Amino acid sequence: MMITLKAFKCRIYPTKQQLIQLNKTFGCVRVVWNYNVEIFNKFDKNKTEQESPLTSTLLRKKYEWMGEVSAAALQQKEMDFKSFKKNYFSKNRKKKIGRPQFKTKDGLQSFRLPNHRIEPLLAKRAD
Repeated sequence: MMITLKAFKCRIYPTKQQLIQLNKTFGCVRVVWNYNVEIFNKFDKNKTEQESPLTSTLLRKKYEWMGEVSAAALQQKEMDFKSFKKNYFSKNRKKKIGRPQFKTKDGLQSFRLPNHRIEPLLAKRAD
């Protein structure tokens, strides 16, 4: 049995309120990624035991403004970084992976919501 993965890419036209929420989510996801990159780089430079990184749950408690966005998006970014670290230190990888980069506002803005059943609302639907 072969597993098929599906992805949908579509242009969205958010309202002002939705745009504000998207920008908040982009910013919070970027903070989670950059925090993990900073911890990763400190460990590499100091060669000492790695301090335990704050999970997205603890970051949400530390920064109240992170509570305004979906926890699933933050947890997904945390899992993405763990996956990166696993691949970075894997001896079985086929090609060398570069060091993690800090995310900026100027770069591509994206986040993922795992297994959420999001259905696009189309102007015309054939029922």
